[in-house]
Amino acid sequence: MSFPLVILAAGLSSRYGHLKQVDPLGPSGESIMTYNMYDAARAGFDSFLIVTRPEIEVEIRNHISTVVGDSFPIKYVHQTLDRIPEPQALSADRDRPWGTGHAVICASAHIENSFAVANADDLYGAEAFSGLFEGMVSSSDDPVLVTYSLQNTLSEHGGVNRGVCTLNKDGFLRGISEFTDVHRSSSGITGKGSDDHLTSLSGDSPVSMNLWGLTKPFMERMEEQFKEFLRENHGDTSKEFFLPDAVGVQIQGGMIEVAVVETEGEWLGVTFPSDRERAVRLLGKKMDQGYYSRSLAQDFRNNLS
Repeated sequence: MSFPLVILAAGLSSRYGHLKQVDPLGPSGESIMTYNMYDAARAGFDSFLIVTRPEIEVEIRNHISTVVGDSFPIKYVHQTLDRIPEPQALSADRDRPWGTGHAVICASAHIENSFAVANADDLYGAEAFSGLFEGMVSSSDDPVLVTYSLQNTLSEHGGVNRGVCTLNKDGFLRGISEFTDVHRSSSGITGKGSDDHLTSLSGDSPVSMNLWGLTKPFMERMEEQFKEFLRENHGDTSKEFFLPDAVGVQIQGGMIEVAVVETEGEWLGVTFPSDRERAVRLLGKKMDQGYYSRSLAQDFRNNLS
């Protein structure tokens, strides 16, 4: 049994200042996205679908081709404002993407069964992809979420947005609460909740970094949720349809049970330009530990072809 991996690579990189999806952080020009593809392939994922924007597809396609080569089937899908399930009178002023839920819907139209989802600019690690793959094999009917400890996902250079998870007594996901401006200070870790009030957060809290295993029945229901979202918000230029929100609605409605795979593996991400130096340093550490060689293209050819 195997599954495709959908990589969300249509982001605007507004805080980072340039295209994070292809930023050459590795010694031979590798990006976080291509390291994710390598770890996912080693875990058992057998193909990739890249969700991107038309104006950056060529740059992303060329970068992936240089590193990954033709070792695996790779498909490219566009996330654009007009990729919606039914005719709508959209606001002419809208230029912001519809959100992660919409990106996944754009991808699912090209996939018949279950698939995994990851961000292009979060390095999840081999342990996370292995845990996700095993969780998807074990939980064939319901989604799977990989979580990290909050304290392992913070930036040294500013506040970040994080989805803090709560679990039920059986270890399944109960809900995800979004916090903004999450950062470590002299008083501990704090973030702003939906009411914009500052809240103290535990470093051990499990958080979602958008690494999911999704099923076709879940996607069919989420497409209906997106249609309702469009009917209610098509004229609002700021509203987005987020994957965690759609999951939450289905959990509350008793439609799904989301299995949680907790990992203590090291997460790496870049939100601010100043995060780049740390990312390069941590990737170098992983090479010293034998996770990767100095050439990921060579790893793909030698280990996965």
